[in-house]
Amino acid sequence: MDWSRTKTILIWAFLLLDLFLGYQVYVTRISFWNNQDVAQGDKWDMELYLKQQNIALVTEVPQDTPEMSYLNAEYVGINPLSLQEMSGLTATMEKMSLAAKLNPPLPIRGQITPNELLRQIGPRLMYADQYTADMYQSNQGRLLYWQVYQKMPVFVAPLEVYLENGSILGYRQTFFHMRKQENGRQVISGYTALRSLVDKQIIQPGERIESVSLGYYGSYDADIQALAPVWRVIHEGKQHFINAFTGALERPMVTQR
Repeated sequence: MDWSRTKTILIWAFLLLDLFLGYQVYVTRISFWNNQDVAQGDKWDMELYLKQQNIALVTEVPQDTPEMSYLNAEYVGINPLSLQEMSGLTATMEKMSLAAKLNPPLPIRGQITPNELLRQIGPRLMYADQYTADMYQSNQGRLLYWQVYQKMPVFVAPLEVYLENGSILGYRQTFFHMRKQENGRQVISGYTALRSLVDKQIIQPGERIESVSLGYYGSYDADIQALAPVWRVIHEGKQHFINAFTGALERPMVTQR
C-alpha cells in the first residue's frame, strides 16, 4: 500500500469537503441577509404607503414568512365520560362546541391574566394547554382563546371563558383534531397581505391597523374541513383574513345548517 499516495488523497478529500461546507455556510448567510433586506425593504415601503393613505399602523408586523401547509381539521367532540370525572361542572354538547357551566362559579385568585386564568380553570377544562389568548377580541366579561397548531392560532377553534364579579361562570369550547397536508410552501409576507386590503379599499383612509398575525382559517363550520394558512388583520375592531398563499381575501365563515 502506497501510504504517501493515500495520505495525499485524504488531504485533498478533506480540503474539498471543507470548501464545500464553507460554500454552504456562505450561501445560507447570503440567503438570510437577502431575506432580511427584502423584509426590511417591504417594511419601509409599506409604512410609507400607509402614511400616504393616512392609515395608522399601531402594531408590529411579523417579518417571518415560514413554510406552511393546509390542515385537515376534524371535529369529533369531547368525550362525555371525561367530563363526568370533573366535579362542579354541567356540560351540554352543541353543534360544534361544548358549553360548560361551573357550579358554583370559580372565584379568580390573584392577578387576572389570560394564562393564569386558563391555569386556574384547567382542572375543569379539557386540552387547556392547547389554547392561546386573543387580547384583541377579549373584554371584561369574556376572554377569547384560540386552539393552536404548532404555535399558530386556529381561527375556527375558539374557547370563550365567561367572567362576572371576579368569578369564572363557564365556557364554550371548540376543539379539532388536526393533521398537516403534504406539499408545504412559503407564505406571503404580512406587508403583502396589508397591501392587498388597502388596495381593495377594505382598510380605509383614517383607520388604524391594530393587529397582524399568522394562523389558520376555514370558511365553513363543518365537522371535517380544510384550513388554509392566513394572515389575520384587525383594523378598527374589524377583522379580515387573507390567504397566505394566494393573497386572496377569505370569505366570512358560512354556517352549515
